[in-house]
Amino acid sequence: MSAATTRIVLRIDFDDDRYIGHGRIELMELIDKHGSIAQAAKAMGMSYKRAWYLADAINTTFDEPVIERVHGGKGGGAAHLTTFGKTVVEDYRDMETKALKVFAAPLKRMEKRLSAVKRPRAVRA
Repeated sequence: MSAATTRIVLRIDFDDDRYIGHGRIELMELIDKHGSIAQAAKAMGMSYKRAWYLADAINTTFDEPVIERVHGGKGGGAAHLTTFGKTVVEDYRDMETKALKVFAAPLKRMEKRLSAVKRPRAVRA
């Protein structure tokens, strides 16, 4: 395994029910890129229903919306990040970058000691 494939996945738990992590941030980025929850869901390989649920969960995490939805009509619906939503994504990516810099040396030491044999993934409890 090389440094290019080693990564730190950041998840911020605000409490037992509210959090943001890599997947939710990616969904937000794709909604902003495509202007559509449906297209973002398709790009992530998830159902529209699941993406809509996640968008709603993200919005209710904060005291103001991060994703603004325009309900469908003749041309269908649309969605985009609010100014605050863009700030959340930028702050998350900034924290992620800083974490990689802080942990670069310990990660390098760990990578040097990785087994040559890749074992099957363990089942998480």
